[in-house]
Amino acid sequence: MGETEMQHQLSDVENFASGIDHSEGICEALDGSLYLGGEVGQVYRLSLDGVLEEIGQSPGTGILLGLSIRKDGSLLICDPSEKTIWAFDVKNNSWSVFCNQVGGQPLHTPNWGCFLPDGSYVFSDSGNWKAADGKLCRVLPDGTCELWSDKCNHFPNGLALSEDGLGIYVLESTPGKLLYVEILPDGSAGIPTVLCEFDAVPDGVTVAEDQNLLISCYRPDTIYSWSPHAGLQILVEDPEGTVVAAPTNTVLIGRNRSTLVWPNFARWNVARLETNFVGVPLLKF
Repeated sequence: MGETEMQHQLSDVENFASGIDHSEGICEALDGSLYLGGEVGQVYRLSLDGVLEEIGQSPGTGILLGLSIRKDGSLLICDPSEKTIWAFDVKNNSWSVFCNQVGGQPLHTPNWGCFLPDGSYVFSDSGNWKAADGKLCRVLPDGTCELWSDKCNHFPNGLALSEDGLGIYVLESTPGKLLYVEILPDGSAGIPTVLCEFDAVPDGVTVAEDQNLLISCYRPDTIYSWSPHAGLQILVEDPEGTVVAAPTNTVLIGRNRSTLVWPNFARWNVARLETNFVGVPLLKF
């Protein structure tokens, strides 16, 4: 992948699957298929040949946000309506609480998470919209949940481990910013660095090779690419919001990890786009 990629046309975007209930969260399964969450607690599995099936229902009835795969094939799922991160055993269709408090205080808006190289799990607790009360939390391998950083407080949303594993990228949705947080030698969070600002509402970030990031936006209906060399560029946009419709999160899958897939939150479908980017495999613990 070079420093830039030409903007794609809407005709390049394919409908991958239809019939999904306003999905936002998405992650790759161990077998290369996909898991997605629904608006009233559904969990879906989407095969690589486009077969969509509902495989679970959360204990709550609200929307499910971030999904993370674990090495045993189970999922961690952020549920803001229940103020809980669930552990969902896909094989047994059973749910248990993974985290619902930090320092004795209940979570507010658990949104998105990722694993760090030490096996801990960092997630965004977005707080209230435009209240600057969000934070990043960390669940240690022993299950202890702690405040990791209160410096990314403007509705921290999507986040992802960097390609080299030395930090995480964090999106703040309002005002829109891309931040980098170094993982210090003791596992604590460094001071966030602002990499980019947006006249948009960025939601999800996917890491590709060569320091390329793909950033999907709740508004406008746009997916950007960003790198320290090329800066911010439009990968694909839809002024009418029909083919690309609130693409809140993306994932790169396939044999070459170059197929970009996302649920259109404002529609009932999942879309895909062939790119020249190469995705970085996620850590699983």
